[in-house]
Amino acid sequence: MQRSRVLSRGLWAGLACVVGFIALLCLVPPVSRDALVHHLAVPKLYLKAGGMVEIPTMEWAYYPMNLDVLYWASLALGSDTLPKFIHFAFGLGTAVLLYRYLRKALGGPWGLAGAFLFLTTPVIMKLSTTVYVDLGLAFFSLAATLALFRCRENGFSGWKGVAWAGVLCGLGLGVKYNGLLVLMILSALVPLMVSRTVPKEAHRDIRAIGLAALFVVAALLAYGPTGIRNTVWTGNPIYPLYNGTVQKVRKALFEPPPKAPVAAVKASASPKEKGPGRMHPLQVRRLIYDESSLDLALLPVRLFFQGQDGNSRLFDGRFSPLLFLFVPLILFWRRMPDAWRSDVGCLLFISWIYIGLAICLTAVRVRYLVPVVPHLVLLAVYGLKLSMDTLGQATRPRVRRVGLACLALFVAYGLFVNGAYAAYLYRYVNPLPYLAGEVDRDSYVARYRVEHDAFRFVNKALAPTDLLYFVYLGKRGYYCDIPYVPDSGGHLRGLLNRGTALRSADEMVGYLKAKGITHLVINMSIVWPHLTEDGRPGEAEGFDRFLKTRTRLLFQSRGVYVFELNA
Repeated sequence: MQRSRVLSRGLWAGLACVVGFIALLCLVPPVSRDALVHHLAVPKLYLKAGGMVEIPTMEWAYYPMNLDVLYWASLALGSDTLPKFIHFAFGLGTAVLLYRYLRKALGGPWGLAGAFLFLTTPVIMKLSTTVYVDLGLAFFSLAATLALFRCRENGFSGWKGVAWAGVLCGLGLGVKYNGLLVLMILSALVPLMVSRTVPKEAHRDIRAIGLAALFVVAALLAYGPTGIRNTVWTGNPIYPLYNGTVQKVRKALFEPPPKAPVAAVKASASPKEKGPGRMHPLQVRRLIYDESSLDLALLPVRLFFQGQDGNSRLFDGRFSPLLFLFVPLILFWRRMPDAWRSDVGCLLFISWIYIGLAICLTAVRVRYLVPVVPHLVLLAVYGLKLSMDTLGQATRPRVRRVGLACLALFVAYGLFVNGAYAAYLYRYVNPLPYLAGEVDRDSYVARYRVEHDAFRFVNKALAPTDLLYFVYLGKRGYYCDIPYVPDSGGHLRGLLNRGTALRSADEMVGYLKAKGITHLVINMSIVWPHLTEDGRPGEAEGFDRFLKTRTRLLFQSRGVYVFELNA
């Protein structure tokens, strides 16, 4: 009892330190990529427009906005650091859910251990300091899962609990489209849980199907505001996902088929050869990173032990090795207490179906797996508890000592990895010079974003009626106060080429003026090497001629140039 009390106090102290550490890192201006592209940039435009308006030049403006609406309110209050604390609050809420569940299932210290493990997982620490939305999806995904667990404990005796779980899942879908995977997995899990809980005599099969349908309907109703908005704007409730398929279905359902013209007799043409098509994400990894079949097969394991921020080959982020402690649950399944089996089985089902689908459907990024990090934390705590209990009951003292020593070393290694990442994150954010007034806001942002000096110039020198054309700026427009068209990847090619032919300088001017463009903001440190090394013949010369004869250079800093189109 005394040892448990000391451990609990230590974990409470550790949690307080972690929360204070993350809060300190939240006090600096936002510089993370997606915040400047989307999560702050779009609410800022809504604020200027006086309401939510369609922005066709920004595909990401159609994404779910449940958390972004809160960021919009923060900007209206004059703060762009408050959104960081809002995002962090969802991380804290997830930690509270973990604590409450584990305290009930295993005891107080284990609940604290789960909350501590979650908040110190590297990817969670990183996200807690940014204006992203992933922690909101993690919160709602875990809340929906735990709501279903409560329904199972009650024998699925009513429908309100399942409906509430569906609402929570739908709110997560309204945070980020990754929630579609969560919805699919949980809707498949509901009938499985019902079939293992409700006796056959109580119309088990009918109830399983009915409750699963109720779960899906409740989730879709909770997602409704975003779905209705996108349907009104684009005809696709999940735009831009699967837009081609959705539009074909709409056309088939709501538009009458055209009358078939009289067929003319034509000579048979040779069939067109199909292109290679879109490559599978795993094929892309093999091609770009020269990974072997073994490397690809081990991806689910490598996720826990490899990882580096900003390195796509290493998943652009970091998990914690401690999350790998789910393995003892599989090795010692027969030794597991019966009371754990249902929850652990469901958590394994959710986590690994999600991870498998995410790996196969898109590029492997640790951040895309955040919705199941809370589930992995629960599994890790269960696995640690089962390992300690199993080794503690070993009949051979030597086996017990060696096993516990190995377990302690692994836990120490995991804590070291988490601590080392925290130190790296502190060095990267480097908040004290800004908080002490040694570095002003603009200088702090410019340290991380090369385009910031150019934005400061255009904000002062240009008029609100001007329109900027971004080229290779990474779409980051939050700090730009002048209207702009972000580069989604085709701006340079569209400017230089008309189909397969190169545009002349006059044609480039006409192309831009037809869009209302008055100025260009170009990251020449990327554009020029791209054109000279990888461009088509004549592109570099044509672009250089256009800039020299049809534009006027207004500003340059750190490789970013501001040009004005000649009248």
